[in-house]
Amino acid sequence: MLKSNLIKTSLLVLIASGLSSCGVIPGTSIATVEPGFAGLKIQLYGGEKGIENAQLVTGRVWYNSYTEEVVIFPTYINTYPFTKSSIEGSPIDESIVFSVGGSPVSADVGVSFGFTTEAVPNSTETKLHQFYKTYRKTPDAFRANELRNGLRNCFSEVSEDLKLTPSMLPYNQQKLVAAVVNCTQKRFPIITVQDISLLGPLRLPPDIQKSIDEQFAAQQAAQTSEANRRKVQAEAAANVAKAKGEAQVTIEQARAESESNRLRSSSVTPQLIELERLRVERARIEKWNGQQATIIQAPNVQVGTNGVTTPK
Repeated sequence: MLKSNLIKTSLLVLIASGLSSCGVIPGTSIATVEPGFAGLKIQLYGGEKGIENAQLVTGRVWYNSYTEEVVIFPTYINTYPFTKSSIEGSPIDESIVFSVGGSPVSADVGVSFGFTTEAVPNSTETKLHQFYKTYRKTPDAFRANELRNGLRNCFSEVSEDLKLTPSMLPYNQQKLVAAVVNCTQKRFPIITVQDISLLGPLRLPPDIQKSIDEQFAAQQAAQTSEANRRKVQAEAAANVAKAKGEAQVTIEQARAESESNRLRSSSVTPQLIELERLRVERARIEKWNGQQATIIQAPNVQVGTNGVTTPK
């Protein structure tokens, strides 16, 4: 096998040498690795072939398409939607379907992830080398297959670990998604998983969704009833407090009036009464003009038998 590969490589070199004398190098290609991307230049033949010896490249890359391959990966964080809609992400249904309590649940999920050229500890390779060595796929192929399947498995595993039921999902979505982020990053440690989010409501079987809606409506009605009861109690307590306050004010006013009368009565003595009588009598005397009051007598009249009144 090694001898056969050496013969093929020698033939390619001889052909390239012959054509290069004419100014043409067969298979010569150019790949441009833009900022935010990283490339792996992989030898397909010879002793340096294989991903272990792949060269990490950026910018404009010259390579021989017969003997070399350049695979480009985005190193920036890219958000991709796995949805049921044909106008987002893929034209086919890519929604994530997982199991919760034995019931299928469908979700539109957004994943923010990227590839990294971070060096692997105690190795001459990077995580990008490890990724390609593990999956041998382009970023698009990995996203459509391994990543989507990994998300589905993580959603199912987390739902089981949290012991969720379909009726519990509306109240535990944040906890579910946070645990799925951790699960996905552990499942794919050679890529960067920054965030996972639900892009819409979870879709459950119609009969289960109807039951959840009815249960939610009953809870809302109970909460409304409880709120109204507390409101009535609060209003009644306020009225009682107001009445008590008004009664207390009346009592305090009566106490003040009683105390005032007590003080007045305690201050009145026979001597004070006699002094006041003399004061009044003196004032009357000072106003008297020396004449007696005029006495007016009513005329003596007599009523006759015919009802006519005549002076007597």
